[in-house]
Amino acid sequence: MFSKKLNREEFFQEFSITEEYFESTGLNWDELEKIYEDYLKLVPYLEKEAEHVVSKLIDGDGVHSVRRRVKRPKHLIEKIVRKGKKYVDRNINVDNYKEIVTDLIGIRVLHLFKDDWKSIHEEITKLWDTKEVPQINIRRGDYNLEKLRESIAGLNCDIIVRDHGYRSIHYLIGVPVTKTDEIYVEIQVRTVFEEAWSEIDHIIRYPYDVDNPVLTEYLGIFNRIVGSADEMGMFIKKMKKEFSNSTEDSKTSRELDMKFR
Repeated sequence: MFSKKLNREEFFQEFSITEEYFESTGLNWDELEKIYEDYLKLVPYLEKEAEHVVSKLIDGDGVHSVRRRVKRPKHLIEKIVRKGKKYVDRNINVDNYKEIVTDLIGIRVLHLFKDDWKSIHEEITKLWDTKEVPQINIRRGDYNLEKLRESIAGLNCDIIVRDHGYRSIHYLIGVPVTKTDEIYVEIQVRTVFEEAWSEIDHIIRYPYDVDNPVLTEYLGIFNRIVGSADEMGMFIKKMKKEFSNSTEDSKTSRELDMKFR
């Protein structure tokens, strides 16, 4: 169960937020309390809707598994505080926070092989209208960009090249939770290897060790290993297909040979 009231002192202590930092954001604590209390009432509906989204995706072609999470109330407030001025500039309040924070529901669709994402993409765009152009996040050097652009022609996706970070395809959809509330849902599609790396990266970095050079170096090495594992998976998949075709050709040849003896 979640606390019905947000205690300022306990909250600052839990998330290592100082009074000085909070004051520098320009946020209003009373408004954050209103957001917190409103969101508490919304959470049960979000949980049901998250399960509904999972049920639509779980049996799709290429899907290995689907994970979902609904943002915890304290973590919503912590995110607003961490973003600080960005949200203040958008005048975040109890009436508009559901439009501004786009990951109240997060869905992760995992697949085994890198090229499985295209069938998942087709399923997502068939089921929902996307609220923004899907983003393909890649690491610099992962792909030949021209070949990648050719391979996704007609899919209406943007390619985002990152020097660091994970590889993932992001979708933003809207789902009606109540008569008056449409909630954004962030769907991320990635391989199981990439999911493992991102979970470890998140635990190690978040929220205080982002700039630690030693951690950054070794997480970068780990990330490159994950990229190599995905490439190896594709190679094995290709080899299996070629082996199966070769076996089928040999079988057909033997059958024809027997027939004409």
